[in-house]
Amino acid sequence: MKLKSVFVVTNASLILLLLAACNAIKPTPAPTQTPKVMPATGIQYYFVTNKLIIPTTQEQTQAFALNVDGDPQQQLDNKFGEMLTLLTSVAPELELQSSLDQAINTGQLVSLHAVKADDPLNDPNVSWSIFLGQKAQSAPIFDGSDKFVLDPAAPMNTPIVGSLTNGHFTGGQGAARVDMFLLGQPVEVALIGVRLETDLSAQGCVNGKLGGGVTIDEFRGKLLPAIASGLNQIIKTDNAVANTILQAFDSDQNGTITTQELENNPLLMLAISPDLDLLDASGKFSPGQDDVKDSYSIGLGFTCVPATFTTPGD
Repeated sequence: MKLKSVFVVTNASLILLLLAACNAIKPTPAPTQTPKVMPATGIQYYFVTNKLIIPTTQEQTQAFALNVDGDPQQQLDNKFGEMLTLLTSVAPELELQSSLDQAINTGQLVSLHAVKADDPLNDPNVSWSIFLGQKAQSAPIFDGSDKFVLDPAAPMNTPIVGSLTNGHFTGGQGAARVDMFLLGQPVEVALIGVRLETDLSAQGCVNGKLGGGVTIDEFRGKLLPAIASGLNQIIKTDNAVANTILQAFDSDQNGTITTQELENNPLLMLAISPDLDLLDASGKFSPGQDDVKDSYSIGLGFTCVPATFTTPGD
């Protein structure tokens, strides 16, 4: 299955005209969403993310892609990976993964998972909840002995409901707030239409894929500014990489990268255009209702290990 290709018109007036035309056309009926029911019984399993992987190559982009909008063609989505792949192809010296690894390994970024299932290998009705944890007072060991506390200020995520077959979990759609570090800059995004797949056992999870959509406001208001800030920090501290970054993205040649320069960059333009229709005209989550691309797809990789923490209702 191939990733979706999205074509973008760069003239703002043409975009408005196209959107108006799309609204006038009768929308194609969206696939029927099957209601998901939370499991009434089950054992609660607790895990912590010990590795969160952001895609920086075409191989990773494809490996972490999921069919976020649930289209019947089963096309895989990961616009975020496409953008980061282009970014690192322009400046191969950029280290996107290292700052994220450091944040997780030092306990500065704690992502917790509570999985409710009757059987951790086979169960047709499983819930998977993602929580943000408070920063750890000491670096986690990730051997199953770590204890964490949920961040009381973090919003509660909608559980992802799915099934387990021979230890493979598939679930969605849900919602989740995801925290990460991009080029050393902390950033949090709210994912909608979240889908999750992973190989699971009582000992943890491997080959995990977490995908969802990010609205235009979230993408342009949080992700792009974080990338711009990270690039500017590198320009100040790493002369070896600075020239490459400035030549590629500093269109006004003032020595600083702005969000607008990233949005208008010819190299990134295709990757900085929304690829999913997840919201209806009122802004409610309703995939494929009005044929307007309003969200960007994100696909991340992850692994998890057992941990101890208390969730609401325990």
